[in-house]
Amino acid sequence: MTAHSGAWTAEQPPTVMIDASRGEVLPRTVAYCRETGSSLVACASDIGPDGDPLLAELARSVTVVRAVNLSLGHWLQDHLLSVAGRLLRSSAMPLPRVALLERHTLAKRDRPSASARSLAATWEAHAGGPAVDEVASFRAGHQVSEHAVRLDFADESLTLHHDVRDLAAAVPGALAVAAWAHDAPAGLVTVKQVYDGLFFGPSRDTDRDRPSARESSFAET
Repeated sequence: MTAHSGAWTAEQPPTVMIDASRGEVLPRTVAYCRETGSSLVACASDIGPDGDPLLAELARSVTVVRAVNLSLGHWLQDHLLSVAGRLLRSSAMPLPRVALLERHTLAKRDRPSASARSLAATWEAHAGGPAVDEVASFRAGHQVSEHAVRLDFADESLTLHHDVRDLAAAVPGALAVAAWAHDAPAGLVTVKQVYDGLFFGPSRDTDRDRPSARESSFAET
C-alpha cells in the first residue's frame, strides 16, 4: 500500500493498518478502515478530543488497538511500575512520592506525551494513593525519547528509566501487535492488554485486563 497527502492506493486492502501519523489524520484512517474492514493499530500520541470516540465507534466493526507506545521497553517499565504500586499498596509502609520526567526532541508537539500520561495513570491506578506529584516535559537532545519515573521514599529513591535511541525500537512491537490484530475479533483494546496477553497468556493474573476480555471501554492504565 502507498499513502501520501494526496491519495492512498492499494492493489488489495490491508488486513491491518498501523497509523503513526498525527491526530488530524485519524478521521481519514478510521473512514478507510470502516470502508475496507481493515483492523487498526492507532499509534499517534495526540489523537485529539474526538479521537477516542472515533476509535470506539470503529471498534464496533473491526479490531482497534490504541498504542501510545509500541516499544517493549515501555511495556516493561509500565508493568514494573504497576507491580511496585501493588506491592507497596498491600504493605504497611508509606507510599513514596512519585514524579515523572519525559524528554523528546523539539519536534514533539504534545506535552506531556501520551506515554508519560499513561505511566502516571498506571501508578495512580495500582498504588491507590496520592496522585503523581508532577509530570515534567523536556524538549531537547537527540532522538528519540526518555521516560523516567522517580519514586522517592523517606531515605532512598528508585528510578525506572527508559531510553529510546532509535525508532526501530517500535518495529518488533508493531509487527507483533499487527499479527495479533490480523484475526482478532472486533473490539477496542490497548497495546498493554495485547502485550499482557502475549507474555502472560489467559491463565496468569496480572491485575490488568487482557485482550481476551475484549472490553469495549478504553483507558490507558
